Order: sequence, then structure tokens, then C-alpha cells
Amino acid sequence: MADMTMGAVDTGERGDERPHLVRWGTRAAVAAPVLSAFSIVVGIPVITEELREVAGSPRWVLVTASALALLLLLGLALLALYLVQEHRLGALGHAGALVALAGTVLAAGGAWDSVFTVPYLAEVAPGVLDRGTSGPLLAGYVGSYLVFVVGWAAFAVATLRARVLPRGASIALLAGALLAILPAPTALRTLVLTVAVAVLATRRR
Repeated sequence: MADMTMGAVDTGERGDERPHLVRWGTRAAVAAPVLSAFSIVVGIPVITEELREVAGSPRWVLVTASALALLLLLGLALLALYLVQEHRLGALGHAGALVALAGTVLAAGGAWDSVFTVPYLAEVAPGVLDRGTSGPLLAGYVGSYLVFVVGWAAFAVATLRARVLPRGASIALLAGALLAILPAPTALRTLVLTVAVAVLATRRR
């Protein structure tokens, strides 16, 4: 059991879809840090400009759509990491995976908003983008990432305790989950997390 890896899951006579989900999740895990790095590089000019000036531009759409795709990849990767070690996770791991998935979905909702809502506001009400984020909008955004961080951190701790996947990468997963609460673009705040997920998906213990 200690040598089980994503790519080495038995695909024989189980008769279910789990091996296929694990393979697709592994591919998603490998793609995530690549997409994250791409989004960071492409997004540097966007970060340095006024929001109302860049919102809706082709570069804005590319960067925000990449962030949305990145979170969807993380959701798939989480599913694969869960399936490969669910027999050893315990209550904390099962709960952590559910909360992490919920947080990832919430964060993806915020990314969707950046892709579609922000360009719309830049066109019809650009003055709104000049205001600082506050009130319920800020609370909802911060709350989404708190769920994301708590879920991924709990899942990382459970992964460490399960001892199915590499310990070093599991510690990196925990660190990446905690770093995701920092105020930064999605690709930057999840970079360490995506790298850890990719390593866990492809390395033997």
C-alpha cells in the first residue's frame, strides 16, 4: 500500500470508473502548475495597470480564464488524490476533501466573476471598479478562500497521517494551502499548492 501511486492504481477487474478518474485527475494535477506559471507571466502587466483600464481586454480575459481553468484542474486533482488514498484517510481526510472541494468551487465562482462580470462593469459602470472592495462582497470573497484554505489544509494533514503519498510533498501541500490565503492573484496564491499537488500525483513514496 505504501508504494501505491496515481499511475500505479489497479485498472484491472474492479469494474468501476475510479482508475479513469485518477488518471484524468493526475493529468489535471500535472497541468495545474504549468497553467499557473503561464497565468502569472501573462498577468504581470495586468497587475500593474488600473483595473478599469485593463478589464475586458484580451489579456484580462486570458489571465482570468486561466485562473478559472486552474481552479477546475485543482478540483479534478483533488478528486484523484482523494481516491488513491481514501482507504487510509479517516474522518478528517473525508471531511477535508469535501471542504476543499467546496472551497475550490467557491473560488472558481469568484474567478468566473472576474472573467465575465468585471468586463461587463468596465463597459457599463467603470466607476464601480474604482471603488475598493468592501462589505458583503469582500466578506464573500475572503470567506470563499477561507473555506478553500481550511479544506485543503485539513486534507493535507490527513494525507500526512495516511502515509500513502510522499511526506515531503504532503508538507508542501499543507504549506501551499496556508499560503493560499494571501492577497494575490489566484495563480500566484495557489502556485505552491499546484506544485505540491503535481508532485503528489506523480511521485512514489
